[in-house]
Amino acid sequence: MMYYGYNTGGGGTGRIDVVLAVLKYAKPDLKLDVKNSFDDRLRLQKYVFIMEKLGLNLGYSFNEYLRGPYSPDLAMDYYSNADIVKDLKTTHELTDKEREVAEKMKRIIDLTSGELEALSYLLLKGWLCDNDALVNVGFYKPHLTAEEIKKAIDVGRKTLGCI
Repeated sequence: MMYYGYNTGGGGTGRIDVVLAVLKYAKPDLKLDVKNSFDDRLRLQKYVFIMEKLGLNLGYSFNEYLRGPYSPDLAMDYYSNADIVKDLKTTHELTDKEREVAEKMKRIIDLTSGELEALSYLLLKGWLCDNDALVNVGFYKPHLTAEEIKKAIDVGRKTLGCI
């Protein structure tokens, strides 16, 4: 399967080119060594899940997994394109909607992996705007600190809002 000249390894269904362009816009010097860093893989999984929640249809489906939302298709795409992903190499030109999401990602991109896990879990469960969000995430994710969860709630509410 090919997307804008990228080989997705035949199994992926998503738009890794759009993902890279959004991330590059949000933080041009971002490096994601998905080949050698679990933390970078986790962060990329959470970034893409959050982009989907911000309204981009990137073609990835997510399941609940140990560290929150996880997409096997996304994993296949980034492993197949690890060298391209590492330096955010893409020629994709952002649409207006993609640029709007990239602007919001500027607030999210520097969250720690724990904060990203908390935010993506809040979004997965639909708890972002609940009064008991901190307690709920703390119960199900005891390895996360209260500070990580509070930061995720704060940034998430400011970025995605509460309806």
